[in-house]
Amino acid sequence: MPVQAIASAPADEPGAAWLTNEHPLAGVAARHCASHVHIDPADLVGQVACGSAWAKALTDDLLFALECGLPLEIEPDPFYVDEVAVRRAMRGEELELTELERAEVKRRLTAIRNRRNRPYRFACSHAAATRRETAR
Repeated sequence: MPVQAIASAPADEPGAAWLTNEHPLAGVAARHCASHVHIDPADLVGQVACGSAWAKALTDDLLFALECGLPLEIEPDPFYVDEVAVRRAMRGEELELTELERAEVKRRLTAIRNRRNRPYRFACSHAAATRRETAR
């Protein structure tokens, strides 16, 4: 009886070239992989996560998209500004932002600076004006 061996693909094979740190699910796969014990760090696909962690992340993502009726391929909107990323960047966190997001952060910080440096004219209430008059 012939014996057939199934070997894993070498890391330099193009089939796994898209599973890198730049992949949208890289963080999810890394979190799944953190619960595993790895003897050889070379077992990590794309230096992010092991194969089983990548498989779980990709499968969960596909099942969620199918369950919710979401499209499997999404065209990114070039004019999309991630509000959460903008707020986090305004707090001083180091993030990778698009050109539009960087411009939005700059615009918002400039508006805050201008608002803080503007001389204010305070309108007094009638009661405050009356108190000042009686104090004289």
